Amino acid sequence: MKKLLKYLTVIILLFPLVIKAETVQTGKFNYMPAFADMTEETYYYSDDYFKQSGTIDNEHLLAMSFNLAISTFEVRNYTYSKALLEDIGFEDITAIDMIEKPTLETIGTVMAHKEVDGHNLIAVAIRGEKYDSEWGNNFIVGKEGDAKGFSDTSVKVIERLKKYIADNNLDNVKIWMAGYSRAGAVADLTGVYINKNLSEFKTSADDIYIYTFETPAASIDDTIYDNIYIVRSVNDLIPFVYPKEWGFHTNGKIINIGDDKQKIATYKGFLSQEEFGEAEVNTFINDFFTWLPSRLSREDYSNYIEEPVSKILDIYFSKNDSDRAKLLEFLTNELKPVIVEKIDVTILDIFERNSDSIYKNITNKVLEGIESLENSKNIKVLTTEELQTIKDAIYPMFRALGPIVVDDYYYFDGIDYDTYYAKYYPQFVLEEADFAYKNGKETGYSRGYSDAEYDEPEDNTVPEWLLQDDDTETYKENFTRGYQETYHDGYELELSHKNNPEAKGRYDGITAGKEIGYRAGSEGKSNEPNPDDYYSDPYWIGTETECDYELDEYCESEKIYNDEDLEYLEKYKTNYYVGFDEGWNEGYPEGKNDGPNHGMEKSMYHFATIIKNVSTFLSNHHPQENLKLIHAYDSYYSPYDLTEGADQTVDIGDNEEDNLTAKTSGHLEKLIKVQVDKKDLSEKDYELVNGSTIVTLKDSFLKTLSEGVHTLTLVYIDNVIETQFTIQGQPQEPIEDPTPEQPQQIEESNVPQTGDNIELSFISLIIGIVGIIGTNLYLREDY
Repeated sequence: MKKLLKYLTVIILLFPLVIKAETVQTGKFNYMPAFADMTEETYYYSDDYFKQSGTIDNEHLLAMSFNLAISTFEVRNYTYSKALLEDIGFEDITAIDMIEKPTLETIGTVMAHKEVDGHNLIAVAIRGEKYDSEWGNNFIVGKEGDAKGFSDTSVKVIERLKKYIADNNLDNVKIWMAGYSRAGAVADLTGVYINKNLSEFKTSADDIYIYTFETPAASIDDTIYDNIYIVRSVNDLIPFVYPKEWGFHTNGKIINIGDDKQKIATYKGFLSQEEFGEAEVNTFINDFFTWLPSRLSREDYSNYIEEPVSKILDIYFSKNDSDRAKLLEFLTNELKPVIVEKIDVTILDIFERNSDSIYKNITNKVLEGIESLENSKNIKVLTTEELQTIKDAIYPMFRALGPIVVDDYYYFDGIDYDTYYAKYYPQFVLEEADFAYKNGKETGYSRGYSDAEYDEPEDNTVPEWLLQDDDTETYKENFTRGYQETYHDGYELELSHKNNPEAKGRYDGITAGKEIGYRAGSEGKSNEPNPDDYYSDPYWIGTETECDYELDEYCESEKIYNDEDLEYLEKYKTNYYVGFDEGWNEGYPEGKNDGPNHGMEKSMYHFATIIKNVSTFLSNHHPQENLKLIHAYDSYYSPYDLTEGADQTVDIGDNEEDNLTAKTSGHLEKLIKVQVDKKDLSEKDYELVNGSTIVTLKDSFLKTLSEGVHTLTLVYIDNVIETQFTIQGQPQEPIEDPTPEQPQQIEESNVPQTGDNIELSFISLIIGIVGIIGTNLYLREDY
């Protein structure tokens, strides 16, 4: 009896070691994608993900974290995330701001916990889609520190997590956190705080697993933590909306996904509809978010844009679906055409003057358009206060964004905004005294040249009509100074031209060529220059009358030049035309390339390219598109099949040890059982090696099989792989075959769930305990 007990005890002690408890489970979960109804997807989960340090990359945990993040995408509920967490064994599920109506101040959060490897694993899922008014909070950046909208929200998540730990009396904590887009930025900032304050959360750096997706940069801290992961599509512009030029960073290891060679068409501008070429999407995004912050500072954004935009979004999302539709109808089909009509020409003024008065004028036109539609039934969905909020937002947004649009207008042609205005519209960029001096110099030179043309020299006194009554004394003083400094220079130039007709022709040819070039540039013309467009005849040379083109019938002829001048007229004209043509050919290209309005209809490169490709940019941020990329990143989602060992023949009659080895591309940890002829094999009958799955049927087992064809089946949690093999050389009574039906796929009821794993582990544990007790009894009796 003692001997029997001894053998039984040894067998019982070993039994838990030979039971193969599957480590991965699969199932389905739901989420609500952008612009689509609820959809069902597959997950793969294992507690083993959390048995290694959070600093170690894990493709399977990355994908599972994305699944958890998007399971929160549900309108005013958390049934999807709750079902997923329950399915993988979590309990004490708590949700905050998931059922309540979203506002600018809410942040949907779901938390739960389970025991893993002697630790309390807390799952924290932050809602990053389907959050209505929370969307407006994304635009609040603040003037300093972390991006305010995200950081204020992170504080709430931090306090909720602390409370959850305290309420459930948890210690030895592991934290698994996931968030998408807005929630990704919040999770990133939350992860920074946790890493800096580990003791507050009863955890360690190795026990933190934070995965964020399509994450906007929101932190002014540039520290990188190995337990935070920033997963982003290389073609998604959302992660760059708060640019590094403003001092923003993410704080985790970046994992790029997607095709970095994806291309889009680029456009010179809106009016021309002309494709300029193509660019790689990520290259264009980097270019855009390098250029934009050079024109818009964080301070200006905070002062003029963030509050109006967030308030307007809050108003829109606060409405029910019916009222939202009415509001969109009002904006797109009623207000838009009225505004376009009212500001048709006025809005173009910003490209020439870009002044406060212009933006106020445009704003007033828009307000007139709104007021003209005050009886619209669709506008009635807005309260008086809401309508006023929208009206108040118009001017600051115009004033902040207008200069950026103007700058982009000239960006493509390499014209610097500040240089352009300083050269062509100095009144808008120079101080009054500097502008008056510049204007006085140009006017004095021109007046001196004109006076010398008629051989009527004057002194450099400023004519009264050049100054206006409302000019300030500062303006008059500096204008006069500039005028007097240049008057004689212009006068002397014209005297020299009178003595050198060829030089005169060249000078005027360049001047005329530039003027026509400016006009051609503004119209985007590429035709060859024609001097006749400007001067059909230099009529003022040797003209005997001031009655040009006989437009004035009462005008009396009067000689402008002395008689002695006329004898040189033919030579003068000849030399003039030679110089004019030469000067034209030099002046026209310069004017065309440097004209104040050059190529305006073919500009706005950045904004035109974004608008024309908006569907591409949006799709690169959609969770349903990123789901494909994430699942492609995780090899668990890859299709797999038999790769080696099909249709083998084993001769077991040669007295040599025979084995049969088959290999599949399926992951070993997903394997549930091995069968031959539909009968489950004991682990003593085969060996398993990872790679991905290599199964070897042992000689001792093969010799128990009858001659003939048999079926080897590998049953995975999500697949069944079969192959046939033939035994020959040993006649035997055939083993009774099971039902010949071949399973094509695993039904959901055959997929082991968390409960199956717990039950199997529990039985194994009980057997182990019985074995230990038995051993103690045996040893006591033995002594």
